[in-house]
Amino acid sequence: MNVVVTGASGFIGSQLCVLLRSMNEEVTEIDLPHCDINDTARLTRVLDEVGPVHVYHLAAQASVRRSWEDPARTWLTNAWGTLSLLRAVRTACPGARTIVMSSASVFDGARLDSPIDEERVPAPVSPYGASKLAVESMARHYLTRYGLPAIVIRPFNVIGPGQGADYLVPALSRRLASATRSGGGHISVGNLDARRDYLDVRDAVRGLRTLMEHGSPGEVYNLCSGIGVPVRTVVQTMISLVDPRLQYRQDPGLNRDADAPSLIGDTRKTWSRTGWRAAIPLATSLADILGTGGVVTSAERVVTASVAGDPTPRRSFDRRP
Repeated sequence: MNVVVTGASGFIGSQLCVLLRSMNEEVTEIDLPHCDINDTARLTRVLDEVGPVHVYHLAAQASVRRSWEDPARTWLTNAWGTLSLLRAVRTACPGARTIVMSSASVFDGARLDSPIDEERVPAPVSPYGASKLAVESMARHYLTRYGLPAIVIRPFNVIGPGQGADYLVPALSRRLASATRSGGGHISVGNLDARRDYLDVRDAVRGLRTLMEHGSPGEVYNLCSGIGVPVRTVVQTMISLVDPRLQYRQDPGLNRDADAPSLIGDTRKTWSRTGWRAAIPLATSLADILGTGGVVTSAERVVTASVAGDPTPRRSFDRRP
């Protein structure tokens, strides 16, 4: 089966390519510098040559912080890039099932304590969140007007080995590595009360493949664990995996004023339609991230962290749709 992955060298895209190839799928990677998704003519030629059955559109400017610094580039990459991709698919392979990646950041201006289902009205505030809401609208337009079988996915906080240093967990890992090397007694942290829904990237790519196979065009699906975890718990778990003697101190300079206090996904629709669910415990994800950052953890500490309070994603599936 021929498939195309845009953003193939990125955090999620690289893991997805590994999974797809392990399933004997023929993967064509589209990414900079070889092919700019905004170059619709070239993109159309590539798709025409490959003739994909599935297209995974993951290419994006995915940093909320960078979107505030350069909103024009964020809109150009995310919104115009998606429009370019959909135009190319419509011309070259209009029957290809196409996954379009949105984001839980379409709710980053909301004040929501309960899990967010797919029917909740979006309320973006960041340029990144707004650009992703535009992406969703484009996918609906191309399905309605041209019959292009597009499926919209809203991932929540995907974490795992290989994630860029701009993001929370890799940044914490880097600070812990520095503290252990220097013998420092503490690390600096920002807002500890924000609650997020963390999903291991290896679970995420399994979910993408499952939703490609079993999702319905025109539908939106959450990709999440369904469990809300305070940043404080993430910090404490990572410290327990490295050296329980370390302390943490809040630094107001690390806070982001625009952060929503809670972004937790509802898993029921994705679970009931596809049977997919998250399986990798948070402590395992954090230990693997620390390991790739050069921080030594032990299997005993990972097990202890899991038993002591790691919010394992499986709990979210005790609820029935």
